[in-house]
Amino acid sequence: MEWAQQFVENYGYWAVFIWTFIEGESVFIAAAALAAAGIMQPWKVIVVAALGAFAGHMFFFALGRWKGMQVIESIPLFARHYPKANIILDKYAHWSIFIFQYLYGTRIVAAIIFGCSSIEFWRFFLLQIVNCITWAFVIYAVGHALGLAGMAILHRFGIIGLLLVVGIATLVGLFLYFRFGHHHIKHHLNNTDDNTKK
Repeated sequence: MEWAQQFVENYGYWAVFIWTFIEGESVFIAAAALAAAGIMQPWKVIVVAALGAFAGHMFFFALGRWKGMQVIESIPLFARHYPKANIILDKYAHWSIFIFQYLYGTRIVAAIIFGCSSIEFWRFFLLQIVNCITWAFVIYAVGHALGLAGMAILHRFGIIGLLLVVGIATLVGLFLYFRFGHHHIKHHLNNTDDNTKK
């Protein structure tokens, strides 16, 4: 286990930075859970995650300023999320920067769209500072709580009990997604496509 801990200490923060740069909470939440276990330092995890998200947003904003629509149209994933992101941007103009932060799958394309828009650079820059710091604290709190819960289960039921709980939680999450969330998201995207064709 010492080699695993040393590996996390050496490369864990870089993994958090890279993952948050390209959009993703999974490694960040895992790092927060490890911080709860005392393996990583909480303040470093929060700072690195906030910096990674901020750097990613500014990079893709700059990409949007340069050749935004060309990039969106050339990448199917971005093109698929573009109509939904555009609707949110139009409907919630003043709050959209903060809303996109919590809508998984839309952050990169949203940053590119902001780059294509008329928003001033310094306004986007300052709002992203507030946005990324707030988000880092919120997601860290979730990961920390999961880490504490995981340690409590581990101490009480051992590694088998912890794996069993994680497995059950994963199955429940997948069931709920395919039972409710999948159809809702598909319906929403179909409506978005219909609106863009009108």
